[in-house]
Amino acid sequence: MHTSELTPAVLKELRRPRPYPAVSLLMPTHRARPERDQDFIRLRNLLSEARKRLREDPRVERDARLELEDILKEETFSEFEDIIYAGDGLLLLVAPGEELQTWQLTTPVEVPTRIVFSDTYLTRSLVNARLHARPYYVLVLDQEMSRLWVGEGERLSEVEDHGFPAPPEIPDPEDAIPGPLYGRSPSAIREERIRQYMTDVDERLTRALDAQPLPLFVVGGSEVLPRFEQVSRHAAKLAGRLELAGQDTESGPRLAERLAPAREEWFKELVRRDMAALDDARSAKRFTSGLSEVWTMVAERRVSLLLVEESFVAVGQVDEEGRLHLGEVPEETEPPIDIEVGLSAETDIIDTLVETALDGDAQVRFVPDGTLTGDGRVAAVVRY
Repeated sequence: MHTSELTPAVLKELRRPRPYPAVSLLMPTHRARPERDQDFIRLRNLLSEARKRLREDPRVERDARLELEDILKEETFSEFEDIIYAGDGLLLLVAPGEELQTWQLTTPVEVPTRIVFSDTYLTRSLVNARLHARPYYVLVLDQEMSRLWVGEGERLSEVEDHGFPAPPEIPDPEDAIPGPLYGRSPSAIREERIRQYMTDVDERLTRALDAQPLPLFVVGGSEVLPRFEQVSRHAAKLAGRLELAGQDTESGPRLAERLAPAREEWFKELVRRDMAALDDARSAKRFTSGLSEVWTMVAERRVSLLLVEESFVAVGQVDEEGRLHLGEVPEETEPPIDIEVGLSAETDIIDTLVETALDGDAQVRFVPDGTLTGDGRVAAVVRY
């Protein structure tokens, strides 16, 4: 699976309690050589260390250990080398009585190497990668077929759910003009048929947005795009539009390339709005900045908007009373495997900060480096 498939429902399922040990294995992967050539070796070492920890952990029952050791053997992954070549990180999740899950991460920040045994899966890096990638929907409209894509950066994956892909369907003759073939010449029948089709597409889109609310870009020709905007309940909230026909058969990479300028402008506008929100919060004395101060507000569930610079890294621990203790960021060319058994202290404080903020119903966004230089690289709008 890919981070683009991380819906709220999927995340809720991943976070539910599981029998000990729920095993999470996390490692960075690389798209280019020479680093890419070493990824499978890193995976093999990670699996070996995980099996060793299973044997040494007295809390792991014998049946669970044998089951998990069998799943985490090298042979399981010998036929799936492609899973470590398709992204920037790899997350493996498995628990007693469950099938192995493999998640590919797309993220601009370095993914740590980690082994975690707990009673829940490690989801912080998965959520963090999802936010960094700024996911979005692309709805491609065409008279022959309309498609929905979900995107992360330059990566687009077609959605095959919620009624998509959506071809024109023969409507009920009792309440609509029937027939899938309505000609190419302008006519009232043709106009009505296009309107009906766009209404149907909008209903399917609503189901997708209800399942996973994401920014929406719409692509379509001069005939269908204006009509969609007339009937859609989402037209006023579009992140961007591209009037271009014939994209229903276009590949994901080509479509992403055509949409790149619109996505870039949308992100710039989003940053402008967020900075304006910070300015308003300063005036209203509902603003805080700096990691320690922001953590206090996040822990108290008082943050409504959290902004973090994209490459901001911080190391520390949260004690039993919820207080944050910061440490120095190590400078290492090859990070060691971070072994976490049970509910030990965290070191990836930004991941922890983000996940805690989300649990408190805050909006969380990453902004370009340099945006929050005067605010300690992290800032927040508080509710009170």
